[in-house]
Amino acid sequence: MKEYWTSLASLLGVLAFCQSLMNSVFPPELRYASLKLVNRFFQLFSSFCYFDITEIDGVNTNELYNAVQLYLSSSSVSSSNRLSLTRALNSSSITFGLSNNDSIVDTFNSATVLWEHIVTQRQTQTFAWRPMPEEKRGFTLRIKKKDKSLILDSYLDHIVEKADEIRRRNQDRLLYTNSRGGGGGLDSRGLPWESVPFKHPSTFETLAMDPVKKREIMEDLKDFAECQSFYQRTGRAWKRGYLLYGPPGTGKSSMIAAMANYLGYDIYDLELTEVKSNSELRKLLMKTSSKSIIVIEDIDCSINLTNRGKKFNEPEMTLTGSGLGDESGNGNGNTITLSGLLNFTDGLWSCCGSERIFVFTTNHIEKLDPALLRSGRMDMHVYMSYCTFPSLKILLRNYLGYEEGDLSDDVLKELEGVVEKAEITPADVSEVLIKNRRDKERAVRELLEDLKRRAERNENKGESRGQNGSLTVADDVEEQEKRALDSPYAEEEEEIEDSICKISED
Repeated sequence: MKEYWTSLASLLGVLAFCQSLMNSVFPPELRYASLKLVNRFFQLFSSFCYFDITEIDGVNTNELYNAVQLYLSSSSVSSSNRLSLTRALNSSSITFGLSNNDSIVDTFNSATVLWEHIVTQRQTQTFAWRPMPEEKRGFTLRIKKKDKSLILDSYLDHIVEKADEIRRRNQDRLLYTNSRGGGGGLDSRGLPWESVPFKHPSTFETLAMDPVKKREIMEDLKDFAECQSFYQRTGRAWKRGYLLYGPPGTGKSSMIAAMANYLGYDIYDLELTEVKSNSELRKLLMKTSSKSIIVIEDIDCSINLTNRGKKFNEPEMTLTGSGLGDESGNGNGNTITLSGLLNFTDGLWSCCGSERIFVFTTNHIEKLDPALLRSGRMDMHVYMSYCTFPSLKILLRNYLGYEEGDLSDDVLKELEGVVEKAEITPADVSEVLIKNRRDKERAVRELLEDLKRRAERNENKGESRGQNGSLTVADDVEEQEKRALDSPYAEEEEEIEDSICKISED
C-alpha cells in the first residue's frame, strides 16, 4: 500500500511539472488562438452557420431579441416541455417563452432552423455608466449554409412582423384624447395625448346595422389592413377615410368602437376645440402611432367656414358649439382653418406614419364643405340609418336572446310593417328592450306599441316617407349627400383651396 501511494505522489508531481512546462511553452493566449484556429478549420467542413442575438446591444436594448422572444412564444407551447410565463404592461394575456438554455426547432419556407436560448452569468463589473443585468441573455440561431440567403432576406423580417402582430393582439387597446391646450398642452409625461384603456365591447356582430352594408365595411377594412404592398406600389399614403353620417342615436360611436376592435387599433379622439392653430394640429398628428383610428366627431360643429362663405357672397355660416373663431384669428384665439384641416387629412403631413384611418362623424352631411367629402379624404361614406327590420332582429338577439324563429310569424310581420315607418333609432329601441329585458314578452309588446305610435304620428304629421309621392328615407339621404357634393363650391374647389391657403399665410 505504501508503494502505491508513493507511485501516485510521483505521478502527480510529473503532471504538475508537465502543466507548468505547458504553461511556459504554450501560454493561455496561444492555446486560445490554437483552439480558435482548429474550430475554424472544422467549420469549413460544417454544413451549419450560427448567429447570435443578444438582449443588450452595447448599452441599448436589442429590439430583435424581443421580437424573437415573442415570435417563438407562438410555437413553443406545443413543442417544449418547459416554458417561461410573462405578462407585459398593458397586456391582457400571458405570453409563453423558452426557458433558460432550452432550444426549439422552427420551419420557414421548407428551411429548418434551430433556436437556442442561452443564459450565462455576467462577469462582475468594476464600473459602468449604466448597470447591466446580472445575467447575459441571448438567442443563437443555427441554420444550414445553403439557407443563409433565404433566412437573412425573409425570415428575420417575417419574425419582426409576426412579433408586432402578437404584441398588438396581446396588448390592451388605448383611447387617447388631446391634452387641454392642444399641441401646446402636455400631460405629466410630456406628451400631447392622454390615454385610458379602451374597453368598449362593441363588435360588428352586435352592431345594429344592415348585414350587407356591415359586411361591405368589414371587407373594406380587412382589404385596407392587408394591402400595404398595394399602397406602396401605387404611390399612395397608407391611410383611409370614413365619413359616418345620420341622425343622432344611430350608432356612429359604436361603429368606431367596432372598427377598432375588429382591426386591433388604438383610437385617437381629437377634440378640435382644444387645438389653437394649424401647427398644433400637425404636432398632434405627428404624435399619433401607426395602426390607429383618428376620430373627429360632429365635424360640422367643430370648424367655422366664415371666410369661405364670404368669397361667394353667401351668408356667414357660424356653427355654434365649437368655440372656434373665424380663420382670421378672431373669436376665442383658435385659428384652425379649413386649409389646415384638409392638409391634416390629405396633405403631406398626413403621411407621417402608416396604416391609419380617419373617421369623421356628422348629423348633417349637407353642412359639410365638399372639399372634405371627396375621395382621398373621406373615401367611404357610411349612412347610419334609422332602425330597419334586419337591424331590429339584431337588437332583439342582443338584448333578449331571440334567435330566428323564436318569435311568431305574426309578430315578425307586424314589426317588419311598422319599423321603417316609425323612423326610430337603434338607441331608442335599445332603451325599450333594456328596460324590459327581464320580461321578454312584455319587451316585444311595448316595442311594437311604441313603433305603431311613432308610425301613426309620422303619418299624421306628413313626415312618413314613401307616401303621397314624396321621397323615401333612403332617397332623401341620397339627395342630401348629392346636394353636399354638388355644392357650388365643388366646381371651384381647387381655386377655393388656393385662396384659403393665401388667407392663412396672410
